[in-house]
Amino acid sequence: MKPKSFAIWANVGKKEVPTLVSSVAEWATNNNLELFLPNTLEDLDFTEDKCTLYSSEDLPNVDFVLCLGGDGTLLSAVRLFSNPMVPVLGVHIGGLGFLAQIVPEELIEKLDLIKNGDFTIEDRLVLNAEISQEGENNTYFAINDFVVQNKIAYRVTSLDLYINNKHVSNYKSDGIIISTPTGSTAYSLSSGGPIVQPDVFSILITPISPHSLTSRPLVLPSDVDIQFRFNGDSEEELKLICDGQHIEHFTRDSVVKINQANNHLKFITFNDYDYYQTLKTKMVWGKRGS
Repeated sequence: MKPKSFAIWANVGKKEVPTLVSSVAEWATNNNLELFLPNTLEDLDFTEDKCTLYSSEDLPNVDFVLCLGGDGTLLSAVRLFSNPMVPVLGVHIGGLGFLAQIVPEELIEKLDLIKNGDFTIEDRLVLNAEISQEGENNTYFAINDFVVQNKIAYRVTSLDLYINNKHVSNYKSDGIIISTPTGSTAYSLSSGGPIVQPDVFSILITPISPHSLTSRPLVLPSDVDIQFRFNGDSEEELKLICDGQHIEHFTRDSVVKINQANNHLKFITFNDYDYYQTLKTKMVWGKRGS
């Protein structure tokens, strides 16, 4: 597929963004691609001549989204352009940036590859959560993870885990992380969970500081139905945190169901991308301490 249009989603707080956007706008004009910019960048001098502005309430129909910033910027872009899911390419500016695959210095080179169709789309699993409470069902999705905790973070969470309606375990812990392979290198990893290659469709369940030495992470097939029920030892109010960006509160009388979403995350990737090199470079993976 050779794209004809794309949108930029950017962290406007990054000082590198105006220069990058300017160079991308010039590239788009020279290559006859239609560019859409968020109205948060409307103060840039060239916006009227080289692009079309859009708002988060009126999204353009584009072939891909270019994300300028860190992992949080990429996650927010995916949430915005999720119906239907639009392919994304992340440009890492700033911190760790594990999800963003390229750096600013190679941006134009990668855009040339995209223009010529020299790229692939990598599908990644997305999670869907449903909270049933007081006769209402509300749904949410996550690219990295869902976290179930008490409303007051330092209180112990007590819950029962069911997989395909079969009781698995009772967890007493600081919370539970339900992660995708994409999110396996995020909060789950810092809580003792395994690293899972992103194209291995699976669901990870990692307890946070469990009150038992026998509570260990689980790696499950992607087609299972996961359910959390809460008992009298639970606090009255709990919360579901979606990718660290959205928090939904619910009561212990609720049931939380989690499974694989129908739509997959679509990452633009290139032949020279090496997942394990990224692990070694950014996570210092496989190196012994001195």
